Amino acid sequence: MNSRPDFAAIEAFVRVAETGSFRAAALALAAPVSTVSVQVSRLEERLGTRLFERTTRRVRLTDEGERYFEQVRAGLDVVTEAERAVAERRGEARGRLRVAAPSGFGEGVLGRMLGPFTQEHPHVDVEIELAAGQLDPLRDGFDVVIQAEPAASASLVARKLGAPTKYRLVASREYLARRGTPAHPRDLAKHVCLVMGTRREATTWRFVRGASRPAIVHRHATANSWPLIRDLAAAGCGIARLPEYLAAPAISEGRVVPVLDDYCPAVEQMYAVYARGRHVPARLSSFVAALQRFLAVWPGCLPPPPPRAKT
Repeated sequence: MNSRPDFAAIEAFVRVAETGSFRAAALALAAPVSTVSVQVSRLEERLGTRLFERTTRRVRLTDEGERYFEQVRAGLDVVTEAERAVAERRGEARGRLRVAAPSGFGEGVLGRMLGPFTQEHPHVDVEIELAAGQLDPLRDGFDVVIQAEPAASASLVARKLGAPTKYRLVASREYLARRGTPAHPRDLAKHVCLVMGTRREATTWRFVRGASRPAIVHRHATANSWPLIRDLAAAGCGIARLPEYLAAPAISEGRVVPVLDDYCPAVEQMYAVYARGRHVPARLSSFVAALQRFLAVWPGCLPPPPPRAKT
């Protein structure tokens, strides 16, 4: 056996062991799955033993793999910690940052805050994936996941992002001129309601002022994309219930106007969820801090659109 350690193969092995998946390890290492597989096979050949039991459904450490994992992980953590500490002493946030976020939040918020962030941190390469459903940063290979749920396990950390997000009802002026403006949540029964989701049953929109019961609205159109629901409302298709980070820009730009604003639809809290560890990379802590600062003044900081030039 060659006496010189194969550090690339060892890191690939550790990432597969941590995530339980060659695909997730490849995402974390920014490498093809085939490369990670070859590196692990090379390490097994070097050690003369199988480290993983592989099936079509799962990857599991062998007994030898378990013992090897416990020994090399500690050493790899020490090396990684040393590299990060040196980089942070230079005051640099650098490296690849993989972010997952809901489509509406990604398009409505991240698209606006990333410009200043990347200018401030030019050595951070941000990769954003817009995804539906709850993800696990460790299992799915992300540095941070933006979601409306707190951390699901003790191995994860959840940081609140700004104040809870208010929901607002909006519609186009053309639609309201054609169908009338509702004065009370019960009036929604007479209107076209644009609903986020794909299920067929009636939907409940909750209100807190003057409405003793939630308002049951019947879906006249549905979509599984917040930006699409916003665009349907702007096109005069009906009344939509949007999170503030999508409603505010559309209102400011004159695409829609608020409806039943005094009745305050319910709110949700957004979180940045990432793996718990002794050391948070500077690129991750800088990103979360920048997002928190941005949302501290959002959407009140949104300026009105510039007037169109006359042609």
